[in-house]
Amino acid sequence: MSAATHLLLSPDATGARVPLNLEGFEAGLGEVEASELNGRVPPARFDSHRARTTRIFQIGYNKCGTRSLYRFLQRAGIASAHFNRGLLACSIRDNLAAGKKPLLGRIDENVAFTDIQQVTRDHAIEGAHYFRELHAYYPNSYFILNTRDKEGWIRSRLNHGAGAYARRYGKALKVDDVDAVIAHWSEDWDRHHAEVPAFFADKPGRLLVFDIKHDAPQRLVDFLAPDFLTRAEDFRHEGDTAEVDPDKYRGNRPVFWKDGERGGGRRKRGRRKNA
Repeated sequence: MSAATHLLLSPDATGARVPLNLEGFEAGLGEVEASELNGRVPPARFDSHRARTTRIFQIGYNKCGTRSLYRFLQRAGIASAHFNRGLLACSIRDNLAAGKKPLLGRIDENVAFTDIQQVTRDHAIEGAHYFRELHAYYPNSYFILNTRDKEGWIRSRLNHGAGAYARRYGKALKVDDVDAVIAHWSEDWDRHHAEVPAFFADKPGRLLVFDIKHDAPQRLVDFLAPDFLTRAEDFRHEGDTAEVDPDKYRGNRPVFWKDGERGGGRRKRGRRKNA
Protein backbone atom coordinates (compact mmCIF):
# COMPACT_ATOMS: atom_id res chain seq x y z
CA MET A 1 0.00 0.00 0.00
CA SER A 2 1.35 3.42 -0.94
CA ALA A 3 1.93 6.08 1.69
CA ALA A 4 -0.86 8.18 0.13
CA THR A 5 -3.32 5.30 0.26
CA HIS A 6 -2.36 4.48 3.83
CA LEU A 7 -3.01 8.11 4.77
CA LEU A 8 -6.34 8.06 2.95
CA LEU A 9 -7.71 5.11 4.88
CA SER A 10 -6.15 5.66 8.31
CA PRO A 11 -6.66 8.09 11.19
CA ASP A 12 -4.28 11.03 11.30
CA ALA A 13 -1.90 11.71 14.17
CA THR A 14 -4.72 13.17 16.28
CA GLY A 15 -6.92 10.11 15.82
CA ALA A 16 -9.34 11.95 13.53
CA ARG A 17 -10.69 10.13 10.47
CA VAL A 18 -9.05 11.20 7.25
CA PRO A 19 -11.52 11.98 4.41
CA LEU A 20 -12.02 8.99 2.15
CA ASN A 21 -11.66 11.19 -0.94
CA LEU A 22 -8.47 12.91 0.16
CA GLU A 23 -6.37 11.22 -2.50
CA GLY A 24 -8.64 12.38 -5.32
CA PHE A 25 -9.40 15.83 -3.93
CA GLU A 26 -7.93 18.61 -6.09
CA ALA A 27 -8.64 22.29 -5.67
CA GLY A 28 -8.46 22.70 -9.44
CA LEU A 29 -11.38 20.35 -10.12
CA GLY A 30 -13.71 23.17 -9.18
CA GLU A 31 -12.61 25.03 -12.31
CA VAL A 32 -12.86 22.09 -14.72
CA GLU A 33 -15.66 22.13 -17.29
CA ALA A 34 -18.46 19.76 -16.29
CA SER A 35 -18.11 17.80 -19.53
CA GLU A 36 -14.46 17.05 -18.72
CA LEU A 37 -14.94 15.83 -15.15
CA ASN A 38 -15.52 12.19 -16.11
CA GLY A 39 -11.97 11.96 -17.42
CA ARG A 40 -10.47 13.71 -14.41
CA VAL A 41 -11.95 11.61 -11.58
CA PRO A 42 -10.45 8.08 -11.45
CA PRO A 43 -12.34 4.96 -10.33
CA ALA A 44 -12.49 4.45 -6.59
CA ARG A 45 -10.17 2.09 -4.72
CA PHE A 46 -11.68 0.30 -1.74
CA ASP A 47 -8.84 -0.82 0.49
CA SER A 48 -10.73 -1.02 3.78
CA HIS A 49 -14.05 -2.09 5.22
CA ARG A 50 -14.81 1.56 5.98
CA ALA A 51 -14.30 2.55 2.35
CA ARG A 52 -16.30 -0.37 0.95
CA THR A 53 -19.32 0.28 3.15
CA THR A 54 -19.32 4.09 3.02
CA ARG A 55 -21.02 5.27 -0.15
CA ILE A 56 -23.23 8.21 -1.13
CA PHE A 57 -26.69 7.54 -2.55
CA GLN A 58 -29.09 10.12 -3.95
CA ILE A 59 -32.53 8.71 -3.12
CA GLY A 60 -34.80 11.48 -4.35
CA TYR A 61 -36.30 11.54 -7.83
CA ASN A 62 -34.96 12.84 -11.11
CA LYS A 63 -35.78 16.48 -11.90
CA CYS A 64 -34.70 17.36 -8.37
CA GLY A 65 -31.16 18.50 -9.07
CA THR A 66 -29.61 15.08 -9.58
CA ARG A 67 -27.02 16.37 -12.06
CA SER A 68 -26.14 19.25 -9.75
CA LEU A 69 -25.41 16.73 -6.97
CA TYR A 70 -23.44 14.54 -9.37
CA ARG A 71 -21.14 17.34 -10.51
CA PHE A 72 -20.76 18.63 -6.94
CA LEU A 73 -19.43 15.25 -5.85
CA GLN A 74 -17.17 14.88 -8.88
CA ARG A 75 -15.61 18.28 -8.20
CA ALA A 76 -14.59 16.86 -4.81
CA GLY A 77 -12.76 14.01 -6.54
CA ILE A 78 -15.43 11.46 -5.58
CA ALA A 79 -15.92 8.75 -8.21
CA SER A 80 -19.59 9.01 -9.13
CA ALA A 81 -22.09 7.25 -11.42
CA HIS A 82 -25.04 9.14 -12.87
CA PHE A 83 -27.96 7.56 -14.78
CA ASN A 84 -25.83 6.01 -17.57
CA ARG A 85 -28.90 5.78 -19.77
CA GLY A 86 -30.67 3.72 -17.15
CA LEU A 87 -28.08 0.95 -17.00
CA LEU A 88 -27.23 1.98 -13.44
CA ALA A 89 -30.80 1.34 -12.31
CA CYS A 90 -31.05 -1.90 -14.27
CA SER A 91 -27.82 -3.25 -12.80
CA ILE A 92 -28.92 -2.57 -9.23
CA ARG A 93 -32.38 -4.01 -9.86
CA ASP A 94 -31.02 -7.19 -11.41
CA ASN A 95 -28.35 -7.66 -8.74
CA LEU A 96 -30.98 -7.44 -6.01
CA ALA A 97 -33.34 -9.79 -7.86
CA ALA A 98 -30.50 -12.35 -8.03
CA GLY A 99 -29.77 -12.01 -4.30
CA LYS A 100 -26.45 -10.29 -4.95
CA LYS A 101 -24.88 -7.08 -3.70
CA PRO A 102 -26.59 -4.09 -5.32
CA LEU A 103 -23.35 -2.66 -6.69
CA LEU A 104 -21.88 -5.85 -8.08
CA GLY A 105 -20.07 -5.29 -11.38
CA ARG A 106 -18.45 -2.29 -13.00
CA ILE A 107 -20.67 0.16 -11.14
CA ASP A 108 -18.73 -0.79 -8.00
CA GLU A 109 -15.91 1.45 -9.25
CA ASN A 110 -17.89 4.37 -7.83
CA VAL A 111 -18.50 5.85 -4.40
CA ALA A 112 -21.52 8.01 -5.23
CA PHE A 113 -24.67 7.21 -7.20
CA THR A 114 -27.16 9.71 -8.60
CA ASP A 115 -30.23 9.54 -10.87
CA ILE A 116 -30.81 5.81 -10.39
CA GLN A 117 -33.79 5.44 -12.69
CA GLN A 118 -34.83 4.19 -16.08
CA VAL A 119 -38.11 4.61 -17.91
CA THR A 120 -38.84 2.68 -21.10
CA ARG A 121 -42.11 1.73 -22.73
CA ASP A 122 -41.84 -1.60 -20.85
CA HIS A 123 -40.90 -0.55 -17.33
CA ALA A 124 -40.27 2.32 -14.94
CA ILE A 125 -37.46 1.69 -12.45
CA GLU A 126 -37.31 4.21 -9.61
CA GLY A 127 -34.00 3.32 -7.99
CA ALA A 128 -34.69 5.74 -5.14
CA HIS A 129 -37.01 3.06 -3.79
CA TYR A 130 -34.05 0.75 -3.13
CA PHE A 131 -32.91 2.77 -0.10
CA ARG A 132 -33.62 -0.05 2.36
CA GLU A 133 -31.58 -2.61 0.42
CA LEU A 134 -28.75 -0.16 -0.20
CA HIS A 135 -28.55 0.61 3.50
CA ALA A 136 -28.55 -3.09 4.37
CA TYR A 137 -25.47 -3.74 2.24
CA TYR A 138 -23.71 -0.39 2.81
CA PRO A 139 -24.74 0.64 6.34
CA ASN A 140 -22.19 3.42 6.79
CA SER A 141 -23.40 5.25 3.70
CA TYR A 142 -24.87 8.71 3.28
CA PHE A 143 -28.36 9.01 1.79
CA ILE A 144 -29.53 12.28 0.25
CA LEU A 145 -33.28 12.73 -0.26
CA ASN A 146 -33.12 15.54 -2.80
CA THR A 147 -36.47 17.28 -3.00
CA ARG A 148 -38.37 20.38 -4.12
CA ASP A 149 -42.01 21.50 -4.31
CA LYS A 150 -44.07 18.62 -5.65
CA GLU A 151 -46.05 20.67 -8.17
CA GLY A 152 -42.86 22.10 -9.69
CA TRP A 153 -41.36 18.61 -9.87
CA ILE A 154 -44.41 17.27 -11.72
CA ARG A 155 -44.27 20.15 -14.20
CA SER A 156 -40.58 19.48 -14.76
CA ARG A 157 -41.22 15.80 -15.42
CA LEU A 158 -44.01 16.68 -17.84
CA ASN A 159 -41.63 18.99 -19.72
CA HIS A 160 -38.70 16.57 -19.63
CA GLY A 161 -37.66 15.52 -23.12
CA ALA A 162 -40.22 17.88 -24.61
CA GLY A 163 -42.95 15.59 -23.21
CA ALA A 164 -41.41 12.29 -24.36
CA TYR A 165 -40.56 11.22 -20.81
CA ALA A 166 -44.18 11.44 -19.62
CA ARG A 167 -45.44 9.59 -22.68
CA ARG A 168 -42.89 6.82 -22.15
CA TYR A 169 -43.84 6.62 -18.46
CA GLY A 170 -47.48 6.22 -19.43
CA LYS A 171 -46.63 3.29 -21.68
CA ALA A 172 -44.69 1.68 -18.82
CA LEU A 173 -47.75 2.09 -16.57
CA LYS A 174 -50.01 0.94 -19.43
CA VAL A 175 -52.15 4.06 -19.25
CA ASP A 176 -52.97 6.52 -22.03
CA ASP A 177 -54.17 9.41 -19.90
CA VAL A 178 -51.52 11.89 -18.76
CA ASP A 179 -53.66 12.63 -15.70
CA ALA A 180 -53.20 8.99 -14.64
CA VAL A 181 -49.44 9.40 -14.93
CA ILE A 182 -49.56 12.58 -12.85
CA ALA A 183 -51.69 10.85 -10.20
CA HIS A 184 -49.20 7.98 -10.02
CA TRP A 185 -46.27 10.38 -9.64
CA SER A 186 -48.07 12.36 -6.93
CA GLU A 187 -48.97 9.28 -4.87
CA ASP A 188 -45.49 7.85 -5.30
CA TRP A 189 -43.93 11.13 -4.17
CA ASP A 190 -46.07 11.32 -1.02
CA ARG A 191 -45.39 7.71 -0.08
CA HIS A 192 -41.64 7.96 -0.68
CA HIS A 193 -41.30 11.22 1.27
CA ALA A 194 -43.05 9.57 4.22
CA GLU A 195 -41.23 6.22 4.12
CA VAL A 196 -37.67 7.53 3.80
CA PRO A 197 -37.60 9.73 6.95
CA ALA A 198 -39.42 7.01 8.88
CA PHE A 199 -36.82 4.41 7.91
CA PHE A 200 -33.89 6.61 8.88
CA ALA A 201 -35.45 7.98 12.06
CA ASP A 202 -33.30 5.68 14.23
CA LYS A 203 -30.18 6.03 12.04
CA PRO A 204 -28.69 9.40 12.95
CA GLY A 205 -26.30 10.98 10.49
CA ARG A 206 -27.33 8.74 7.59
CA LEU A 207 -30.04 10.87 5.92
CA LEU A 208 -30.10 14.43 4.64
CA VAL A 209 -33.36 15.85 3.27
CA PHE A 210 -32.07 18.51 0.89
CA ASP A 211 -34.36 21.00 -0.84
CA ILE A 212 -32.58 21.60 -4.12
CA LYS A 213 -34.23 25.00 -4.60
CA HIS A 214 -33.87 26.51 -1.15
CA ASP A 215 -31.24 24.78 1.00
CA ALA A 216 -27.70 26.11 1.22
CA PRO A 217 -24.96 23.85 -0.23
CA GLN A 218 -23.16 24.06 3.11
CA ARG A 219 -25.74 21.57 4.42
CA LEU A 220 -24.34 18.99 1.99
CA VAL A 221 -20.79 19.80 3.04
CA ASP A 222 -21.61 19.44 6.75
CA PHE A 223 -23.58 16.23 6.20
CA LEU A 224 -20.75 14.48 4.35
CA ALA A 225 -17.97 15.94 6.53
CA PRO A 226 -17.43 12.90 8.79
CA ASP A 227 -16.06 10.93 5.81
CA PHE A 228 -15.73 13.22 2.78
CA LEU A 229 -14.17 16.58 2.00
CA THR A 230 -16.39 18.78 -0.20
CA ARG A 231 -16.77 22.50 -0.92
CA ALA A 232 -19.98 24.53 -0.97
CA GLU A 233 -18.77 26.63 -3.90
CA ASP A 234 -18.63 23.50 -6.07
CA PHE A 235 -22.41 23.10 -5.99
CA ARG A 236 -24.01 24.70 -9.06
CA HIS A 237 -27.46 24.28 -10.55
CA GLU A 238 -27.16 22.28 -13.77
CA GLY A 239 -29.45 20.48 -16.22
CA ASP A 240 -32.53 22.72 -15.99
CA THR A 241 -35.40 21.31 -18.08
CA ALA A 242 -36.63 24.84 -18.73
CA GLU A 243 -33.51 25.47 -20.82
CA VAL A 244 -34.28 22.64 -23.27
CA ASP A 245 -35.42 23.68 -26.74
CA PRO A 246 -38.26 21.24 -27.60
CA ASP A 247 -37.71 21.79 -31.34
CA LYS A 248 -34.10 20.62 -31.08
CA TYR A 249 -34.42 17.99 -28.36
CA ARG A 250 -33.17 14.51 -29.23
CA GLY A 251 -32.68 13.40 -25.66
CA ASN A 252 -30.54 11.16 -23.55
CA ARG A 253 -32.73 8.18 -24.28
CA PRO A 254 -32.49 5.06 -22.16
CA VAL A 255 -30.67 1.97 -23.37
CA PHE A 256 -33.17 -0.87 -23.74
CA TRP A 257 -32.40 -4.36 -22.51
CA LYS A 258 -34.43 -7.43 -21.74
CA ASP A 259 -35.48 -7.56 -18.10
CA GLY A 260 -33.22 -9.82 -16.10
CA GLU A 261 -30.36 -9.87 -18.60
CA ARG A 262 -26.95 -8.98 -17.21
CA GLY A 263 -24.36 -6.94 -18.99
CA GLY A 264 -26.77 -4.63 -20.76
CA GLY A 265 -28.73 -7.18 -22.78
CA ARG A 266 -29.65 -6.18 -26.28
CA ARG A 267 -29.22 -2.48 -26.83
CA LYS A 268 -31.49 -0.94 -29.40
CA ARG A 269 -30.63 2.73 -29.32
CA GLY A 270 -27.54 4.76 -28.69
CA ARG A 271 -24.14 4.05 -27.25
CA ARG A 272 -23.32 3.57 -23.62
CA LYS A 273 -21.76 6.55 -21.92
CA ASN A 274 -19.29 6.34 -19.10
CA ALA A 275 -20.90 6.71 -15.69
